[in-house]
Amino acid sequence: MGYTVHDDATVSRGELYTADELFFTGTAAEVTPIRSVDDNVVGEGTKGPVTEDVQSQFFDLVEGRLDGYDDWFTDV
Repeated sequence: MGYTVHDDATVSRGELYTADELFFTGTAAEVTPIRSVDDNVVGEGTKGPVTEDVQSQFFDLVEGRLDGYDDWFTDV
């Protein structure tokens, strides 16, 4: 998608408070925007454009709307 990911980065609590946007990812969370941290509103308090982009791509993929990912799935 063109985003640079630093999976070994350490993020301080202060950086969370001043982030433009944040989101959780995981099996249960899928891609979920974070609206506040310790009662501090993140960004505008709404889903940001990067979160929207990643979330939309995620759902398109898991719902079979993207070509080229068939080998990621196992029919049961």
